[in-house]
Parts: sequence; structure tokens; C-alpha cells
Amino acid sequence: MNALDFVRAYFYGNNIRSWKDMRDSNIYDKLSETVKTFNINMSFEEYIDIVNKQIEFEKLNSVSTFGEGMNNTAQLPKSQRSSWVMYRDRLSKQWSSRSINNLEQSAYEVLRYLTTTSEGGPHKGLVVGNVQSGKTANMTALIAMAADNGFNVFIVLSGMIENLRKQNAKRIYNDLVADGSGDNHWKYYENLSVRTGFQAGSIQLGSGSWEKHLIFSLKNSKRIRSLLNWLRHDRNKQKKMKVLLIDDEADQASINTKDVNGNERTVINSLITNIVNDNGYGAMNYVSYTATPFANVLNESGEDTLYPKNFITLLKPGENYIGPKQIFGLGDPKFERGMENIVNEISEEESGYIRQCQKDEVCFNAPKSMRKAVDWFLIALSAMRSQGYKKPVSMMIHTDFKVQSHALVEQVVQNYLASLRESYKENSETFLNKMHEEYDERRSELSKETFNSVMKDYYGEVQEYPKWKCVKKELDKLFRLPRRGFAHHIEMSDEGEFNYTDGIHLCVDNSAAKDGDSNQVRLVYPSKERDKATAFIVIGGNTLSRGLTIEGLVSTYFLRRTSQADTLMQMGRWFGYRQNYELMPRIWMDKDALDNYEFLTEMNEDMRRKLMEYAEQGFTPREVPLRIKQIPSYINVKITADNKMQSAQATDFNFEGMNYQSTLFANNERVMKENLKHTQKLLESLGNFQEIRSHMVWKNVPNEKVEDYLEKYQGVNLDKKISSIPHILEWLEENGNKMEKWNVVLVGKGKIRDAGSDEWNINGKTVDAVRRSAVDDERDELINIRALLSPQDLTSDIEDISDMPEEAKKSNVDAIASYRRYKNVDKFPQLLIYRIDKDSKAIGDTKRRKDLNAPYDLIGVNILLPESSKRNDSRDGVEYVAVKLEDYGDDRNFDSENEEDYQ
Repeated sequence: MNALDFVRAYFYGNNIRSWKDMRDSNIYDKLSETVKTFNINMSFEEYIDIVNKQIEFEKLNSVSTFGEGMNNTAQLPKSQRSSWVMYRDRLSKQWSSRSINNLEQSAYEVLRYLTTTSEGGPHKGLVVGNVQSGKTANMTALIAMAADNGFNVFIVLSGMIENLRKQNAKRIYNDLVADGSGDNHWKYYENLSVRTGFQAGSIQLGSGSWEKHLIFSLKNSKRIRSLLNWLRHDRNKQKKMKVLLIDDEADQASINTKDVNGNERTVINSLITNIVNDNGYGAMNYVSYTATPFANVLNESGEDTLYPKNFITLLKPGENYIGPKQIFGLGDPKFERGMENIVNEISEEESGYIRQCQKDEVCFNAPKSMRKAVDWFLIALSAMRSQGYKKPVSMMIHTDFKVQSHALVEQVVQNYLASLRESYKENSETFLNKMHEEYDERRSELSKETFNSVMKDYYGEVQEYPKWKCVKKELDKLFRLPRRGFAHHIEMSDEGEFNYTDGIHLCVDNSAAKDGDSNQVRLVYPSKERDKATAFIVIGGNTLSRGLTIEGLVSTYFLRRTSQADTLMQMGRWFGYRQNYELMPRIWMDKDALDNYEFLTEMNEDMRRKLMEYAEQGFTPREVPLRIKQIPSYINVKITADNKMQSAQATDFNFEGMNYQSTLFANNERVMKENLKHTQKLLESLGNFQEIRSHMVWKNVPNEKVEDYLEKYQGVNLDKKISSIPHILEWLEENGNKMEKWNVVLVGKGKIRDAGSDEWNINGKTVDAVRRSAVDDERDELINIRALLSPQDLTSDIEDISDMPEEAKKSNVDAIASYRRYKNVDKFPQLLIYRIDKDSKAIGDTKRRKDLNAPYDLIGVNILLPESSKRNDSRDGVEYVAVKLEDYGDDRNFDSENEEDYQ
């Protein structure tokens, strides 16, 4: 063992709450004496260095928990026959070692917040993942580790859709059992009921038993009531149950949508709370999982609720995860030009046409955007087949929640596929040339180089697009199939087995889809790989929007309006892992949906940053509620359904610790000239500057100068944050938080040099302007650059950044904020000023970007306010909402597989 091993052993063996608590000379004194007996010398400076590196590692590498501390002495399993090690070994055949380590750390973190006794009542926690980011793997890892540490009963409430429940149950059980040779002997149950004759009294729960009992239940009132009765049937047995209850998709059905101030509860919520709050177990832990936790933290709190009072854990997705940030961009103008071009816009005319036809229930011809989406699916399928891809390849079409609309769309797709086949038969060369043009058009949207620039930590080699001749060969084979074999439902044999072909399998997945005698209408993927990738076009509504993984998703046609942020985010089935077909996925959506996703990406990242901040500050969910950013009125979306956020109230975040950047500019020559003049006047009045990495930096600038400048700075009314800055500074001053001194930075590019006679300058010195292109929208009176700040600019007032951590170098905002605290510059408000080159060009072949083409350089500002050492959670505000903490139609016309039908 080395010194690090001893330090880590002490931390985990003594249930230390935080690595920060290890910065204690008394702990060092104990450890230094211990390590000397092993001939290891460790100075106090070396000890602190070890602790600091562990703090940095814990913070940046996997998981943040906003909770009240560790509650058990659980150990990380090491035995080769333990359930966790066997599961980890299986994952090693598919995952990188880094991803497995992250999974291990995050599952172990949650495990240590669980209780192993009945003292203090049930423990309730929430695990927040990302959409399509591997939450099931984390659940499985947690179950495996808990089993290895003595837990014996595991209940998984697995969504509201039966085929998804079966899919998840089969996956978790198979992953846990491994090859059957492990220490734990897993017993699997579903639809448990006292009436079945199988009683709880017959299961083995003694301390010497290796039996582990895995129970799956649909979130259906009848099934959960039966489970409740089964658990309580033998009270003596119940006392021996150390229970881990996992609520998958916990913001669905589990939420109490009745009046939370009254005594009524929805049926499912009441049944789950009755199971969880029963004090008859040896131990009870309720752990909810979701990617959209807004309802879970905004609806209600109190001992009798499911509010996650003990902990909230944030999972970090693996390095290969492609999420909303990677597609829709966030914050950094360099990063923001990443994979946004894989999103193709459905015109207002076409979206209106489809909606009207669906409303009138009349069949329609596939508009151009839908034709292109289907074409790309066929091309991508052929390209992947040419590269030897053997797993399923899918297209998803989601245009409406109405069941009859799905049938219409299926007919539209069938008609278009038939027309393609006819075109091929009439003149295959002309047809394939057209497909070649489509292939080149889509390839120009995302190059391998662009992908790698966005996914800097990607594990594994990204395949280039195959040559057209290889794609053409597979397309030829596809269109030569007989008519019956070209496009059809999944066929079933007389024995009820599914038969898959090399053609296109059309699936309509909704609550009304019925399975016929000879075909399967709903989506079912092959249980084994075939010699050639199996193709699916999946059309549906709510059943596609949560829980279901669309395998090999390369083409998404999305035309669905919703008023709820959580629902909209859950619909993003295109997020996830895309190994071996990274460059293939494409999305078609209308402008409203695109704008909403861009805002929701910021909202989601803001929520995750808040959670990490609370974790770092050592808060608990009982002390401070998780604040959720209010959606501005000009975005036609709300956080979640009103009956899911009944206890939400406005809460003030004091404006501190916030980052404000100007992204909208008036397309007005006078305004541009005025901003340039006022900026030059301010900076020249500040005297000598420091030159720090191409930036002009002035420190300890009096507050009055900055306030005067910001009052004169001309933004636009729509840029509400920037236009409200003078009011925010006034508010801070009124509340005793006046900003005394500022750090002011002119962000530059290249080297600071003597200015030419006709150049914009500061007392004879100048630096090249930064470049920011504009968004190609229809508002002539505005210039929208969408992102001004590059996160590393936040370090421009730090002279020596040689010790900057790797995560901060990668523009990780949270790592940069932590680094600013480490360098003791976080107490100063920061004003970053950007002179934006009027001739900035759009980089690459972007569809949503254009040259800036302004008559004068633009002036943009970014304002970073310091965090307060004390928070006041009682004042009213408008920026955020949080839960109030207690003391401690026609069913035939709609897709009925939604939570209201199960309550």
C-alpha cells in the first residue's frame, strides 16, 4: 500500500462526509503514525496534496450528491463472484474503462446514502440522469452492489407500458444473473399477489441466505395494490426485508396530482407512499430515477410524501453520450457550432399542412421534408449494412398524440415507399443518382472532424462515411426485394415467433395497436443479431416518448407540440449512445420545436449546475430546495404540468453567482457607433492595463465606473438579462451587497499591439476583434449571435493558469467556477467586453449561420457576479421556482398510454 491507499481507506472506513473534511491536522497526525509502521513517510504538505487531488477527482469525474451524508458502512464489492464484479466484467466487453469507473463511482455513491436499518424511517432519494443516458445500467449496478452488501429485496417499478416493463425486467435480470455462478442466487418475480398461492413467508431472508429477490411491477394500481398486500402478508418476514425500491421514470404516475394541500392522493401515488412509509421493514429505501426531475422536486415535500429528503444524486453521462448540449449547443460559440447541422427544419407551410390533414383525418402526400427523412433512413441503412453493421436500424416518426394520426402517417409512408419502388423500377440509374445527391447533401452536414471537435473525449474510432458505390450496392439489393418483402409489418410464424426479413418493418406503436394472427404491429426488436441490419420505421405517440430506446436511430421526423418542458425533453429519443454509426443520425423538426429545445438545453444545464453547486456547498434537500429556472414568457413551454408543481413558489437566487451575456444586438448603425464610443471612453479612463493572454485587463475598477457604463450600454429589449443589469446592481446595493471593485477585461484575439491611424484603439493600443457569426433567422431588425462567451474567457483575469485542471481546459463551466474559487478571484465581479468583428464569417457549410455583415463592429458584454457566502432563501423573486419545504376528452380518440389513465 502507498500513502494514497491509506488516505482513501481512512476516508471510506470512517464514513467521512466530504473529502474537504479530511483537511484536518488531527486526521493527518493519526494517519502519519500509521503509515510510518509500513515505512512510508508522508509530510503534511504531501497529505494535503493527496486530499486536494481527491477533491478535484470526485468533483470532475462522475457524480455529485446533494444530501445529508453517508448512512452505512457498505463496501465496494471485490469478490470475483460478487454480483457487481460479474456485472462489471460483462460491461467491459462493451464499455470503456472510464465509463465503467464512472458507473461504479456513481452507484457506490448512491449505495452509501441508503439505510440498512429501520431507525429514522425510510430513506428517500432521487437520481437524475440524462435522457437515453444509461439510467438502467446505474440501477442494475446499484442493485448488484446492494445485494453484495446484504440487501435482500429489490422492487423495480418499471414504467407504465407493459412491453417496456418486460424489456427492462429481462435486461436487468439477465445482467444480474450473469452466468449463474455468482455468490447471490437471484429469484425473479412479477405480478406478485397473495392470491397466487406464493406467500412472502416462503422466501429466504435470513442473514446466512444468499437468496436475493427481484420484483418487477408495472405502475398500474391493480398490480401495485397486489404487491403491497403481498409485502404485508407476513409481518415477521417483512421485518427481515432490507428493501431497495427503485422507481423508474419517477416523474410519471408516481406524482400526486390531486390537491397536495388536501387529504386526497392519486391512486398510484397513495399505493407507493403506503409501501414506502410502512415502518414494518428491516430497512426501506425509495430511490427514484428520472432525467426530468422537475415534478419530483416541485410538487410537494414532507415526511408522508415521496420528496427526496435524504439525497439527490446527479449522474454524469459517459464520454460517448450525445445529448442536448452536443446537438443544440450551449454557451461557448465555438462549441455551439458543433452538431447543430444534423437538425433539418420542417417549414411552417409543411408543418401546417400535416397538422391540418391529421385534424381532418384525411390522407396526405408526404411533404418534401418527410420524403427527405425517409430517403435518408434508406440511405443510412444501406451505408451501415455496407460497413457490416448487424444491429437494428430505425427511423422514428412522431407527429401527433392522436391514435388515428398514426394510422394516417403509416399510410403516407407506405404510399411514399411504394412510389420510391416504382421510381426504381422505371429507371434505376436516375433513381440512384438522386439518392447519391441526397447522400452528399447529408454528408456535408456533419464531418468526422466536426464530430471529433465536439466530442473531444470520445472513446473509440469513429467510422467515416462509406464510399457511394458501397452504399449503392446495398440500396440496389433493398429495392430488388419483392413487393411483399420490401415494406411490411413484423411477420409471425405459426408458433408465434417473430420472423424478420431484409426489408422495411413498419411498426405503429401506440395503445390502440393490436397484434394480428400473422403480424406484429407494435415494435419488437430481434432478440439476436441477424446477418444483416434489420430495418424499422416506427410511427407512434406517447409510447415512443418515454423509456423506450429506439435502436440504431438514424432518422427522426418530429412534429409534436407540447406545453411541458419535461415531456418535450423526454421525447428526445435521438439522444444517447451511437457507437459504430456516430455520423449517421439526422433530425427533422419545425422551428418552434427547435427553439424550445435550444432553451430547454440551457434550462437543463442550469438545473444540473445548481445541483452540483449545492452538493459542493454541503447543503441537503431538507435544508435548501432545488431551484428550477423559470421559463420566460416568450417561450411557449412551462416547466411541467400545473398539477405536478403545486408547491412551487417563486424564490430569489439573489442574482449572485450568475453569468449574463449579450447575444442580441440592434441592427442599427447609430447604436453600434454609440456602444463603440462609450466602450472606448470607459476603457481609456481606466489607465494602464495588464496584458494577460491577448486580453487587456484592468483590476480593482470602481463600481461607479462600471455602473455608469452599463447604464449607457445599449442592448435590445428582448435581451432581458442584459437590459436588467443596472436594476440588478441597484437591487444588490439595496440589500447590502454593493459591488465595490470590478475586474474589467477587453477580450481579444492575437497580440496586443500599437494601433494604426484608422483602427479602434485604447490609448493607442489595440487587439484584434473576436469573431462571432449570426443566426440565420428572419428578424432584420436584430442580429442574433446566440452565444458570446467562450467559458475559458472567465479565466482571462487570472495571470497564471499553468495549474488549470484538464476539465477546466475543456471549457467545463463548473470546473472553471471551481478554479476561480481556487485562485481567489471569485469574490470580484467580472465585466468581459467583446469587440466583435463586423466582417465575421460563418464557419463551414452551416445551414443556420450566416456572415455577420454589420456596418460597424459590435460590442458585447458578459457579466459574472460573485457568489454570496450567505444565502437567503426567504425573499421572493422571479428567476427561479422551488418547492415549499414542509417541516419535516375522449379516450378512443387519443393515445391512452399516458399516466392520467392509470391514476
